[in-house]
Amino acid sequence: MIGLIVLIHEFGHFIVAKANGVAVVEFSIGFGPKLFGIKKGDTEYCLKLIPFGGACIMLGDDMLTQSDDGSEDENGEVVKRIREYKKMVWSNTLSYLTTFNNIHHLDFLAGYEIDDTYNDYLSGEAYNFTTPDKHAISNGMKTVSVGGSDSRYRLVSYLSRLNYDYKNKYYLGASFRVDGSSRLHRDNRWGTFWSVSGAWRTIEEEFMQPVKDWLTDLRIRASYGVNGTLPSDYFGYMGLSSISGGYLEQPGIQMSQIANPNLKWETNYNMNIGLDFGFWDRLNFTIEYYTRTTKNLLMDCPVSMTTGFSSYLMNIGEVKNKGIELTINSTNIKIKDFSWNTTFNLGHNSNKVVKLDGEQTQIVSGTQIHKVGSSYRTFYVQEFAGINPETGNPLFYTNELDENGNYIKEITENSKNAQFIPYKHAEPTVNGGISNSLRYKWLDLNFLFSYQFGGYSYDTWAQKTEHGGYDSYANIPTYYRDSWKKPGDQTNIEVYMPGKSSSVSMHKITSSRRIHSTDYFRLKNITFGITLPKEWTNKINIGNVRFYASASNLWTWAAYDNYDPEAVSAGSATQTTPPLKTVTFGLNINF
Repeated sequence: MIGLIVLIHEFGHFIVAKANGVAVVEFSIGFGPKLFGIKKGDTEYCLKLIPFGGACIMLGDDMLTQSDDGSEDENGEVVKRIREYKKMVWSNTLSYLTTFNNIHHLDFLAGYEIDDTYNDYLSGEAYNFTTPDKHAISNGMKTVSVGGSDSRYRLVSYLSRLNYDYKNKYYLGASFRVDGSSRLHRDNRWGTFWSVSGAWRTIEEEFMQPVKDWLTDLRIRASYGVNGTLPSDYFGYMGLSSISGGYLEQPGIQMSQIANPNLKWETNYNMNIGLDFGFWDRLNFTIEYYTRTTKNLLMDCPVSMTTGFSSYLMNIGEVKNKGIELTINSTNIKIKDFSWNTTFNLGHNSNKVVKLDGEQTQIVSGTQIHKVGSSYRTFYVQEFAGINPETGNPLFYTNELDENGNYIKEITENSKNAQFIPYKHAEPTVNGGISNSLRYKWLDLNFLFSYQFGGYSYDTWAQKTEHGGYDSYANIPTYYRDSWKKPGDQTNIEVYMPGKSSSVSMHKITSSRRIHSTDYFRLKNITFGITLPKEWTNKINIGNVRFYASASNLWTWAAYDNYDPEAVSAGSATQTTPPLKTVTFGLNINF
């Protein structure tokens, strides 16, 4: 019976593979030595000795395939892929802590750290073995492909830190470090970074005694410092070449990256001012204002096409961020057998490009524009004006500038007459979360909501799929069910005409229609637990036993729900899917 089920299962694979044009190397009834076989097309149909089950082997399923007909390119095939990853972190620190006169507290640390990462990948494929039983790439008379990559990255750091406080009221801190990275040319590898900070716990002053019965905490703090950011590419400063298909199937070498030995650390200048205060030991607030100025910004900048490239990585410009963060912790109820605590946090950030290279005032990068005076991730698109209800064709605003610098909102069906303009930005206006923790005797319940409002994203995947996009096999978005079909239809989706050649296809047009709000409110996590009483666990010499069930992403409200707003990266949505709902059950035991 099991053998019959397996055979039916494999036959299902066979039908689906054939229907989708996937080559089937072998379909067999039974397993073990082959009794009989016949080949039709690309598939060999076999009857094997042990008449239980079967197999459907598709091209690529087996690492080794061998033919009985002795044809030149089918005398065996082997594919090998090897990946090696190593990471070593070596840290040495020396610390010194002391207290003198019971009022002075000193904490000093100095150290040396190495972070070394190595990644190696090798692949190869070969056909037609000279010795049929030797399954090695070197034994193949026809090499299909040999390739791979390797990278190594090292960061060396010398660091120090000093903290001092007087009577637990006045705090001073300082740090200094020097970092060297292999991602930069040896002339620019080292960066020097530092910070200073101070705090005043005002509530401990004598003049605060009259209000301490209700004002239970008050502290003022500030800090200023410099840190660095490295290029994401391990070899970003190098001039690189790669092997191409060349001419007439003859391999050749071509440049793949322009060298920039002047590449250096991106530097961030950070200032923070904070205020902490609390009431009745139940309600605590933290308010923080910050500014961050980023200089020597790492950015892909346009270059002359005569170089063979459209852009390359360099340090250019300055961006300023400023914002405020608020955190509120509340003990709502606290009695003998029951407690309820709530935490609310909110963050607001705004940024703008202060300058570029001193000559350019804007740089276009894909669907975004970096323009002096504007948000760093501002979208740069043609403005969509709806669908012509009579023809089903898309409409656009021309957005020519008048003598006063205002956009002229004339409408056209020809996208070539529509100007690209800055349009909305990726950064959210506010984001944060709300968490609650409840406990009653043995039981505990925790749940977290997260939210974000005021930001936008560009749906780059839609550009590939609309009207078949750049891939004739791409899935068509479901919203095309609401496309224009007859004169008089009121819709924002143009008439559907599959194929790249369609005059109304929008897959080649970077338009505001693909810009969507990333506003959302989500039940991020909920956890329910049961902790056994101590009087039970102590009898069996166990410290703690807790059963729990946890669920993630159970519910989400989103302004645009075709993709996960949290999965948007740098303002771009690419092949994102709704968040995965998960449920976890667990048991924690502490001895």
